[in-house]
Amino acid sequence: MSSENNAGGKRGKIMLVGFDNNKLLERRFRAAGCYVVKAHNNESAFDHVRHEVFDMTVVVSKGSLINVAETVFNLRDLDPSMEIIVLVERLGKHTNRFLRQLLQHPIKGTEILTRRRLQKRLHAAGQQAPPGQSV
Repeated sequence: MSSENNAGGKRGKIMLVGFDNNKLLERRFRAAGCYVVKAHNNESAFDHVRHEVFDMTVVVSKGSLINVAETVFNLRDLDPSMEIIVLVERLGKHTNRFLRQLLQHPIKGTEILTRRRLQKRLHAAGQQAPPGQSV
């Protein structure tokens, strides 16, 4: 199942890795009909993937992007077919050097999105955010 289909509102099992302030991502994916499992840290995420099958994992990048890459590579080793989205705050001229390298040399099955791009994808699938809220 492609990440576009999952993030576009089709039902699927999604794991959110990292902190989802105010549970906005969790609510948006549930509103899109997805079953959401939360993992607050890497070890918890790896344990979930060892015991469950996910259509997609969304890694919320809040800290070190090197840590994010380690998470992505380990998740990819555990389940090569799982789609992975790395959610970043912003992309642009101030983008971290490591993130620029990741964009230039993408990991197969991994997509880097900003919250705004994810919101647009969900919105395009007909799943509008509640008034006053955005992903």
